Amino acid sequence: MQKSNVDFYPVLLLSILADTLLRLHTGYWARAGLLALPASAAVLAAVLLLVSTSWQGNALLQKVLCVLLAISSALEILRLHALFGSVYPGTLGLAGTCFVVLAPVIYLRREPALRQTANALLVFGAACMAIMVLSVAPRLRVPNLHAAPLTGQDWQAAFVSQLALPPEYLLFALWPPQPGQRCRKAATFAASALGFDAAVHLLLELFFGAAMPTRQTPVQGAAQCGALSIFNRLEWLQILLWCMVVTVRLALYLYAMVELWGGRAGAGSAATGLDRYPLYFGGMALLCAVLRTVPLEQAFYWRSAVCWGFAAVVMVTGGCQWLVSCIKHPA
Repeated sequence: MQKSNVDFYPVLLLSILADTLLRLHTGYWARAGLLALPASAAVLAAVLLLVSTSWQGNALLQKVLCVLLAISSALEILRLHALFGSVYPGTLGLAGTCFVVLAPVIYLRREPALRQTANALLVFGAACMAIMVLSVAPRLRVPNLHAAPLTGQDWQAAFVSQLALPPEYLLFALWPPQPGQRCRKAATFAASALGFDAAVHLLLELFFGAAMPTRQTPVQGAAQCGALSIFNRLEWLQILLWCMVVTVRLALYLYAMVELWGGRAGAGSAATGLDRYPLYFGGMALLCAVLRTVPLEQAFYWRSAVCWGFAAVVMVTGGCQWLVSCIKHPA
C-alpha cells in the first residue's frame, strides 16, 4: 500500500487524548502513574516507531486491521452510550447515540475537514479542561494523595493502564511523518498521551482522595461538582464535546478502513462515496446491537491485546523482510 502524504497528527492526538476523558473508571494511583510514565512512554514510542517503519502494507494485515477498526468503532459508540447512561440517564438510547455520532461523519469524510475539526476540538477541549480545573481548584487537597507504600498491584495497574494500545498507535503507520521527524513525533505522541492521562489522574486523586478508585465516570463527576458548576448548568457543552470527539474518532477509523481496503482516500479526496453511507450506518448499528451485551472493560482490554499482537506481527514481518533484503543485496 502506498502511504498517503496527509498530516493526521492532530486527529490522532485528539483521538488518543479522548481515551482519558471517556474512560468509565480510573486506572491507577497518580504517584504510580507518574513514576511509571517515563518507562511506559519509552515503550510506546518505540512500538510506534518500529510499527511505522516496518509497515509494508501486507494485504492480509490490512484486512485484519479493517476488522479491528470496525469493532473498535462499535466499542466507542457503546462506551459513549454507557457514559450517557451513567451521567445523564435516559438522555439517549443506543439508536439515538448511533445517529448522533454517525451522522456528522458525512461531513468529515474529507481529510481537510477532519483535520480542521480536530484542531478546533483540541482548542475547545483545552478550554473546557482549563474551566474544569478552575472550577474544582477550591476542592483540591494535597492530603488526598495516596500516601501508603505502593504495592505490586498498584504498579501493575499503572503499567497495564498506560501500556494499553489503542488503534491510533497502529494508524500512525499509515500516515507517518517525514523520516527526519519520525522519532521526534513518535516520542511526542506517546509522551503527550501518557502525560495528559497522568495529569488527569493526579487531578482526580487531589479531588476524590481515597474514593477515586471506586468512582465511575470520574472526570464527569469532578466537572459537575466544581465551584463554577458550568458543566452541571450547561450539560449540552459536555454532551457536545463527547459526541464530537467520538465522531472524529469514528471518521478517522472510517478513513483508514477505506484506505486499507483499497478505496480512494488521498489528500483532499472523499474517504468514501455518499452512496456507501447507508451501508456504513447500518453496519455500525448492527454491530453495536450485536456487541451491546459485551462487558466494555473486558472488550477494551482484549482490543489492546489484539493491537499488541498485531503490532508484534508487523514488526516481525518488517524485520524479516529487511533481513532478506540485506542478504540479497549486501552492502
